[in-house]
Amino acid sequence: MRIVKFILSFLLIIEANVYSKETINKSLTSAYLNNSKLNSEREKAKSVDENLIQALSAFKPIITISGSKSDTQNTNVTTTSGISSPSSNLQTSSKSIKVEQKVFNFNDMFAYRKQKNAVEIARYSLKKVEQEVLLEAADAFTGVLFFQKKLLISKDNLNLSEKQVEVDKGRLEKGLITITDLAQSESFLAAAQSNFLNAENELLINAINFKNVIGYDPKNLEEISDINLSIPKSLQDTIDLAQKNNATLKISEFGLKKAQEDYKSAVAELGPSFKLSYGITDYDDYSSSYDKTKQSVAKAEVSIPLYQGGKQNSVINEKKANLEGAQLDLQSTKNLIDKESYVVWSNYRLALSNFELSKARLKASEIAYEGIVQEYETGTRTTLDVINSRTLLLDSRLSNASSEKERILSQYKLLLVTGNLTAKDLSLEAKIYDPDNYLGNSWIRHIF
Repeated sequence: MRIVKFILSFLLIIEANVYSKETINKSLTSAYLNNSKLNSEREKAKSVDENLIQALSAFKPIITISGSKSDTQNTNVTTTSGISSPSSNLQTSSKSIKVEQKVFNFNDMFAYRKQKNAVEIARYSLKKVEQEVLLEAADAFTGVLFFQKKLLISKDNLNLSEKQVEVDKGRLEKGLITITDLAQSESFLAAAQSNFLNAENELLINAINFKNVIGYDPKNLEEISDINLSIPKSLQDTIDLAQKNNATLKISEFGLKKAQEDYKSAVAELGPSFKLSYGITDYDDYSSSYDKTKQSVAKAEVSIPLYQGGKQNSVINEKKANLEGAQLDLQSTKNLIDKESYVVWSNYRLALSNFELSKARLKASEIAYEGIVQEYETGTRTTLDVINSRTLLLDSRLSNASSEKERILSQYKLLLVTGNLTAKDLSLEAKIYDPDNYLGNSWIRHIF
């Protein structure tokens, strides 16, 4: 029975440790759900959706119901000959309903298309912010991990430096070294103390950044062993995916389409418009003689602008200039994305190589330091040799930690350029926000 209780307790401890670990995907999920910058962009996307609904309303009929009631009292009435007439009272009420429908108006059609493109721009702007926030979260997570390692490395270096000073003091008393050797050790100790304080400050700053991006303090961060990302296989794959999915490029593409519809809308303002209306009104008059009237009016109206003081021509020229600018912006964005694709792919390959080289450098530095310390103890090496070797070891350890951070981040940056750094692509354990649900969550809104 005691053995069973021990096993159960052990399993509970293991389970608690597993669930207390903060993985990078857990942090990314928190940023995806709670980041204020991302949530703000979601609300902005909803606002643009409302503009589309407003543009769509131009194709729907306008139905107006109105009513009125009046009470008129006529007193001191005289005829043209000066003879008094009796006072009268007139009570009038009316009820009416009117239906208006635009039949022909190109401007409304182009305005609706323009808003559809604005919705697409909002969608890709939201995707762009989502990817930026997830990259910031990955940067914050790996940043805290790196500076935690840097703090430990700095602490270890500080401890070794303190021991070195104590050893050198003893060796100086025995006459084995000179005062110069001790001064070198003390100088290196002061530098180690300074590096340790800097590492503490850097970790604090990165912890605050982690909280700002992800939403809580970094605790029990788990080392990143395998993030299992779907990385492009080659530079050409990176370029092709970026040209197809990059959010910034998509924003430029739909920006051009929006500018085209905006220009067409401005031209359509010079064209005719045609609308129909039909209204029914009931009049009730209560006076000395009772009267009731029912009136129906059917109306067709055509409107053609002839002269507007040159305003609309100026608007057309403005939209044309905007259109040409959007075309140039699109080409510039394509060139920029090609360049970014090359840069991030090259940095990714470089980060992989640097990480492997840093591991080899660290291993060699550790072997060299151990050997020099042993030779120092036998008297064949000087204090300066030990300090120089420890400096190289310190640099190697920091370089290895930094290159590991860059190796991980370079993969996320690669996905950002190809447009695949999203919660869906990363398979985050969160309910994926779909902006299309906002427009389709109520069928009645499409009627009214």
